[in-house]
Amino acid sequence: TVSAASVDNQYTHHWTFENLLAYDRTFAGKHTINAVGLYSMEQNKFTRSNMSAQDIPADAFQFYNLGQAAGQIQINPANQNYTLSGLMSVMGRVMYSYDNKYMISATVRSDGSSRLAPGYKWHTYPAVSVGWNISRESFMDNITAINNLKLRAGYGQTSNQAVAPYSTLGRLDTRPYNFGSTGYATGYFVNQLPNPGLGWEYSKTLNFGLDFGLLRNRLTGTIEYYITKTEDILLGLGLPGTSGVSSITQNIGSTENKGFEL
Repeated sequence: TVSAASVDNQYTHHWTFENLLAYDRTFAGKHTINAVGLYSMEQNKFTRSNMSAQDIPADAFQFYNLGQAAGQIQINPANQNYTLSGLMSVMGRVMYSYDNKYMISATVRSDGSSRLAPGYKWHTYPAVSVGWNISRESFMDNITAINNLKLRAGYGQTSNQAVAPYSTLGRLDTRPYNFGSTGYATGYFVNQLPNPGLGWEYSKTLNFGLDFGLLRNRLTGTIEYYITKTEDILLGLGLPGTSGVSSITQNIGSTENKGFEL
């Protein structure tokens, strides 16, 4: 039996840096303002190196110093890896409440992803919501069976950058093949097509809700209607075999989800 050993090193370095600036104040006992500003940065780096060897002369060598302890060293390019990706975000949100009866919140957020194509890395999207606390109105004072009744509505967007790093770039892979009578050569082939237009997938959601509490809040619940439309979905588009690759990731298609929740 041929002796063999291998060593595999994998490292993940992930850091997040966030700054929050908040302002909260109540005026004249009825007006409340809350404002928040956010700046955030995030980076993820992954590295991997792998090496194996055969014909190790003694067990004492184990997997250390394979370059001197082994007769045949193997380095498979498929087992080596390096990826680096980052995300940057800025956000501003203002909330206002009058006497805890009428409430409004407005948000603007912008995200930039290194995974997406130049010119498509940034996406800015809003969110706004309003609420009416009906149970605090004077005409509800004599209705003792209802302890809480709040009507609300909201609209907002969320975004998604769920693609692998370097999905916008063309990539090559290696393949050894026989060359001559005693050796082999390493060839290269295209395994990923470039995509200079890859951008964000995003969803728009509109919802209406009613929160209630009855009989001294012994019975509480929520009735809600929502509709969500997702556009520029990140999906793999199948390609004919003559292209040399099986698929390419693109912003294609849209979906819609809607319904009631109780």
